[in-house]
Amino acid sequence: MAAGLGAAPASSEWKDNKGATFRGEPVEALGPLVMFRTGAVSSRFLPMHFLSPEDCVRFHEAIAARAPRATRWSDAKGQAAADCIGRLQRSEKGQLRPFDFAGVPEPELMIALLAGRRNPDAAAPTYLLDNLAPFISRVQRVYPQRVATVVWAGRDSHVGLKSMPSARTWLVCDPEKQGSMRVLPRFAPHEGFMMVLMTREGVPLLGGPANDVGEVTKFIDAASDILWELNPANPRTARDRLHYLRAVRPVQFSQGTAEPLLLIDPLKADALRQRGVTCIEAAFEVDAGGRAATVELLPETQMPAPLRNAVTEALRRNAIFLPAIERGAAVSGPFRYSLKIERVDPQLAVDAAWVNGEARVDVPFKSWLVLKSIKVPEQVFSMIERISDDGTVMLSAVTAGDPNKVSTASQKNAFNHDWFAATGGPASVRPNEGDKQEVDGDKYVWKRVKPEDGRVDFLGSGRYGSLDYCVGYAWTEVEVPEETDAWLGIGSDDGLKIWLNGELVDDKWIARTSRVDDEVVPLRLKPGKNAFLIKIQNVRGLWNFTARLRVRGK
Repeated sequence: MAAGLGAAPASSEWKDNKGATFRGEPVEALGPLVMFRTGAVSSRFLPMHFLSPEDCVRFHEAIAARAPRATRWSDAKGQAAADCIGRLQRSEKGQLRPFDFAGVPEPELMIALLAGRRNPDAAAPTYLLDNLAPFISRVQRVYPQRVATVVWAGRDSHVGLKSMPSARTWLVCDPEKQGSMRVLPRFAPHEGFMMVLMTREGVPLLGGPANDVGEVTKFIDAASDILWELNPANPRTARDRLHYLRAVRPVQFSQGTAEPLLLIDPLKADALRQRGVTCIEAAFEVDAGGRAATVELLPETQMPAPLRNAVTEALRRNAIFLPAIERGAAVSGPFRYSLKIERVDPQLAVDAAWVNGEARVDVPFKSWLVLKSIKVPEQVFSMIERISDDGTVMLSAVTAGDPNKVSTASQKNAFNHDWFAATGGPASVRPNEGDKQEVDGDKYVWKRVKPEDGRVDFLGSGRYGSLDYCVGYAWTEVEVPEETDAWLGIGSDDGLKIWLNGELVDDKWIARTSRVDDEVVPLRLKPGKNAFLIKIQNVRGLWNFTARLRVRGK
């Protein structure tokens, strides 16, 4: 047995929510779930309220001997986490170097990408990791130091992993040492690729193939749902945690004491921030039934005076407590509440909305009308020769198809050119399939394209002519019943402009590959139809975008 794996408790009988009996090894209570290992690569997890109070206690006693999550990964005892110690590398300056396990806590969860033992395509992991990178970066910002991401791949695949731009978001199993690992290899497929979300103990929560963008996107969405389900800040977890801990705490502290436990924050920081609240300090007296008997705002609280009564009432009404425990019995006790409302990080707010449950209702883009490939005239696609003392820009025309002559300045000039100026600008674009659009004396036809896994490819089934350094547009409408917050996940190859109902909402001149949810753009949709116009300027090679829209869940 690998070092640190320890002996596993015996499997025992349990009942699910339908009363059916199953055998499983109790492993961990995480968020609102109790988790069982039922085989080397199989598991069973149940909402805590499915267990009777007696079975909650039995589960707690079965896992009591397991080591808690370690403050340093180098001290980890979780089976999957311990199995990685000394066997992972990280990309630094184009080289894979040993990872410092003492510098971070043991992960709570792990996301693994595993290559099949018969994988003929050594370049495939880099393509998959590149599409997964925006999701992984977002998860690591929203859930810092809780989720580790690991690649278990064949020896040939490691060459491409050293220098790929997104490699630093992943840890890579050392090819010289991964043969001695015991946990991750269990999940490796015979061929192709597999993705698994597992606990630090190696209990799988989610798994599935990851051989194309569609499968990767499916895993991303399912993993986001599970991460939000396990998030202690999710108010939906309170019912299960209350049920489990109400049964367990008297046993856990049968010979000791515990203070009252607040399960869910009773206040919403965003709403308070908008009203000028920066700090709330409050003293509770929690009775033996877990109710807030008294609430007092303390002098350290910083808020407009007219809000004090409303905030005090919200604290009293919304706080969900478990009572203090003294030698196994519930008793009344004090609780100190503290909430510091920091300045909002706009990017973090968008990332959190995308992965933690706010942006959960998909509004599909069923089809797009595409206008391509707009020829860039020399007077637009030109080089900036010099700028005179009075600010006059002097241009010299170039041949658009020659990459040696198309400068950065000339590409930006073409990107910012308004191709619809003669017809009223982007706000005037309302095409129908087959409509002809005149652009700088040439006529183009709006053609309907159905996205594939959210992707719209301007190259189509075959290339024609020179499509480097050219411009294309895509237009569509979606309809919503009421005004709502929305988020657009989009990736582009290359430069991107987005107009919503004629208003420019995103503007990035950039050379990149199109990746799933490479950026998330916050929006506000109006009731009824909303028009999206997207401009993509190709630099060289591939020319496409991938997009999906979500609105706030209720």
